[in-house]
Amino acid sequence: MIISHGTLSAPTEHTGQVRVLLTQIAQATRQERGCQLYVVSEILERPGHFLITEHWDSMQDMHTHLALPGVGEAVAAVHALGITDLSIIAFEAGAPTKIM
Repeated sequence: MIISHGTLSAPTEHTGQVRVLLTQIAQATRQERGCQLYVVSEILERPGHFLITEHWDSMQDMHTHLALPGVGEAVAAVHALGITDLSIIAFEAGAPTKIM
């Protein structure tokens, strides 16, 4: 399984637009092959600061996602809204262990 963690911060004047865009991206991505989880969260203490958590069956599935034209368009759209700190890192994980 591949787990990725993304972060980005929206300028105050564009926070609402970024929320809408991230919601659309999440809904579309959840339908893709190999996507087990795609969640966008906003840091409560820092409005406009977002976390993106993704779980993929494989690195290939994640790379297929990243190569889609819509993903490139979404990245361009967030940059056009003033986001300059978009960061995504991925980890290859072993078998999950249920804690609770």
